[in-house]
Amino acid sequence: MQTYIFIMELIGSVAFAISGAIKALHHKMDLFGVCVLGLVTAVGGGVIRDIVIGQTPPMVFQNPVYAMVALVVSLLVFWLAPHTPHTKEGEKILYAADSIGLAVFTAVGVEGAYVLGYNRLTIWLFVGIITGVGGGVLRDVFTGTIPHIFRKHIYATASLVGVLVIWLCNKWMGFMPSLLIGAAVIIVIRTMSMLFHLNLPKSSD
Repeated sequence: MQTYIFIMELIGSVAFAISGAIKALHHKMDLFGVCVLGLVTAVGGGVIRDIVIGQTPPMVFQNPVYAMVALVVSLLVFWLAPHTPHTKEGEKILYAADSIGLAVFTAVGVEGAYVLGYNRLTIWLFVGIITGVGGGVLRDVFTGTIPHIFRKHIYATASLVGVLVIWLCNKWMGFMPSLLIGAAVIIVIRTMSMLFHLNLPKSSD
């Protein structure tokens, strides 16, 4: 299972690094800013997860491959797609990367709790959601914007549903298939949200 988790974490790191780098370019940051934001978005949620579940030092410091991948991806985005953030295609890429990163890291967050023997749903929900949204929240805070999870798109809610799906599926099938199904559900929810412009209700002005 660890091989699959490693691959999922690499995919999530690439997706969130793209998301962070594109956001940095949108805010006209320089090369250093793009790399920092790509790195923070890619590893931020995982660091928060590891601290919460008592995995210290966080995995990113024990195995720097995720940070290196995030930095390389951020550099590639900076050099190959400097104008992408200002196009409709750039918005779609950002949304897709965000969705993949959210799905993968929500599942990986649950796996981290599961491996350490935490099998309560409340812990899975907290750790899964915080791992999934943590990097995106840090990215938005670093760029001085209200985090997306508080104002637009079905984001944290998709993560919550994904964890519930993992919890339910794990009762009838293996843990790894449950993770994959939960991640797929998150991507489907996010895709439907984009296609049909779905958002949670907001208070009236």
